[in-house]
Amino acid sequence: MKSESIWKVLAISVALLMVASAAAAVNMSDNTSNDAENKALDLNETSSMDASPVPVCKHPKMSSEVAAMIPPQGIAPPPKQVIVNIYLNSTKTEDIEELKNYTIKILYVKKNRIVAEIYTSEILEIVELPFVTYMDTPLQAQLFPEVAASEFELVKHPKMSTEVVKNIPPPGIAPPAKPMIVNIYLKENKTENIKELENYTIEILYIKENKIVAEIYTKEILDIADLPFVSYMGTPLKAQLFPDVPLREGLKCLNTEKLHGLNITGKGVKVAIVDFGFERYEDLLGIGLPENVTVRSFRGDGDITGGGEIHGTGCAEIVHDVAPDAELYLVNYDGYTYQLGELVLPYLISEEVDIVSHSAGSTAGLFDGTDYSCQIIDDAWYKHGIRWVNAAGNSAQRHWEGIFNDVDDDGYHEFLVGELGQTFCADKGEVVVLYLSWNETWGYATQDYDLYILNSSGSVVTGSVNPQEGSFGHIPVEGVGFLAPYTDCFYIVITKYNTTKSVHFELYSWYHKLSEKVENSSLCVEATARGSIATGAVSCRDCSALEPYSSRGPTNDGRLKPDYVGPDCVSTCAYYPYPFCGTSAATPHVAGAFALQLSCIKQYHPGPKDNEVGYGLPNFGG
Repeated sequence: MKSESIWKVLAISVALLMVASAAAAVNMSDNTSNDAENKALDLNETSSMDASPVPVCKHPKMSSEVAAMIPPQGIAPPPKQVIVNIYLNSTKTEDIEELKNYTIKILYVKKNRIVAEIYTSEILEIVELPFVTYMDTPLQAQLFPEVAASEFELVKHPKMSTEVVKNIPPPGIAPPAKPMIVNIYLKENKTENIKELENYTIEILYIKENKIVAEIYTKEILDIADLPFVSYMGTPLKAQLFPDVPLREGLKCLNTEKLHGLNITGKGVKVAIVDFGFERYEDLLGIGLPENVTVRSFRGDGDITGGGEIHGTGCAEIVHDVAPDAELYLVNYDGYTYQLGELVLPYLISEEVDIVSHSAGSTAGLFDGTDYSCQIIDDAWYKHGIRWVNAAGNSAQRHWEGIFNDVDDDGYHEFLVGELGQTFCADKGEVVVLYLSWNETWGYATQDYDLYILNSSGSVVTGSVNPQEGSFGHIPVEGVGFLAPYTDCFYIVITKYNTTKSVHFELYSWYHKLSEKVENSSLCVEATARGSIATGAVSCRDCSALEPYSSRGPTNDGRLKPDYVGPDCVSTCAYYPYPFCGTSAATPHVAGAFALQLSCIKQYHPGPKDNEVGYGLPNFGG
């Protein structure tokens, strides 16, 4: 039984369901099983209508708000534009085509429900159409002055993700030339379609079967979505870095002194630090880094510093400290998985790199070793003998997983202490990023769940309402990223929109602890690859105490992880005077240790490299 406080907070949800309840009372839709789905969409749609102070009569085919907007008889009304919900008794193509004659634009079609922009002068004509059962206005969520209105305008579009929708410029405004990178999924990979698509893009970055990664201007979003051969548009998922919050402090945990004394120092081994940026690396050449390093940027702007990111520099320092004679490659990218597979890995192969240290990872996927980034890592090891050491992640206290649970059948997931049981606290201005994913076919998801963030008063702050209707490009992921508009503790709400079965959720918060955390199975996607060495973090003080934030296994297919642990919270020139903590710091320690092992093998058991087993390094990642 829910506590009294939970009911008080849920009061706003009850208020926001009034239209849905009224609709049910007049039997406006035959989709009674999806009441919760309809209210979830209504919760975040906004309307520009002003409520009329004039009393109106109850009309069986329209809400009081719509009736109040009907122009007075005998007066030629000015063309006032409004947005309405129109409910049909069927979804026949001919009915929708006829409805277009009475609307300015049909914005959204979901089963028997149409969201349309109309002139108020057309209201009576529309309700008299025999296939129209009811009309009302989309509900308006409460807005806060500290947050831009765009944070609340959550529209579920069948051909684009929430993140893409948010980037559509407002109508009637000449938008600035704002670029963004998108995934464009095609119904067919025809040469003429790709040629036509080039007219709407800045640059096509990557083509893989029916998937295109392109840089576009946001003003072109609607034109691209309207192309008949485009199935869906989304944004590429990005990996994150894993620093959590003295350099040689960690070496005692690895016992490297004896190996260095035996002249086992990483000589003859090539180690690539694959990261997002290497700010200040040039200042450390011959000090914290070797005098000579090879640098290569695969970022869109070619900036090896990553816009001032020191993370990679700190990782490179640690590898050099552990294996001082190893040859270092500093390689950065934007965090997109396609760059790893199409650009980074071919480069590493061409340079005959032996070991990769990758202190980054993704937090949306299947987590069973089958995700695309896992396939890249498996190819690196099993096909090319490149040992890939990957951070496990820092998500033990920022992760939750579980089966969709809706005992009272109201469409909201119930955590252990109720529908509003999952919270996190953030200060004003802090970056908040959360990802919700679930176990479904990647690229053709059919179970449509949504994610909302509420403030402590129960009002919607933002959310993600991506479509999952089985179309190519529909992935089982909802994600939000925003600046906290004020200091508060926020609720995470999961709703079902259109589903036929319960699913297993994985919820990750990048920067804030969750009130209901699940420490097990909190690995990042890349750490679940069979070919990766997943690395957890232990304190450099006693070398055995697992850090409370260090992600743990098993993988979702039952394999034990992580494979190794390394020390963290060590000193680096890059992070001075602050310690470098997290599995980001542990990973280059382990990568350096593998470099020492490989150096020993090359020194005492020289032989050709075998793509199946490298130089004899064991595969502990599978």
